[in-house]
Amino acid sequence: MVEQKSERKFHFLGVLLGIAVDNLGTLISTSLIGGIYFANRPVDEQDVSVIYSNVGLLLLLMVVGLFWSFLGGYIAAKVAKRAEYFNAAIIGVIGAAVGFDSMLTNHSIPLWYELLGFVVIVPVSLLGGFVALKLKKAPLK
Repeated sequence: MVEQKSERKFHFLGVLLGIAVDNLGTLISTSLIGGIYFANRPVDEQDVSVIYSNVGLLLLLMVVGLFWSFLGGYIAAKVAKRAEYFNAAIIGVIGAAVGFDSMLTNHSIPLWYELLGFVVIVPVSLLGGFVALKLKKAPLK
């Protein structure tokens, strides 16, 4: 009987660092964008709800957030050095879960924005894992 060696796929530190990069990067970036958007004027709840009607700003925030999800997937895969797609996908699944919770609880954010983010976050995180894997296999020049 041949004994198969089972290799652990999940890499705790890689996923933890990927989540940290994704969440902290998104938080800092959106705070900076919000700070620039509201520069030199007091902010009240009415002003914050105006953000959700500004399609251009929402798209900018989505691109920035997805960049951090890509980078989080890349970091998770790079640190894991094994099962790169699996570890990168975890970043996207966690992001999708957060987005799904937001869809259920925060009704001020437009549904199209929530759904678009929900649909693309896992593929974007997987793209980060793909890049990490390709760079790992790329020959040194």
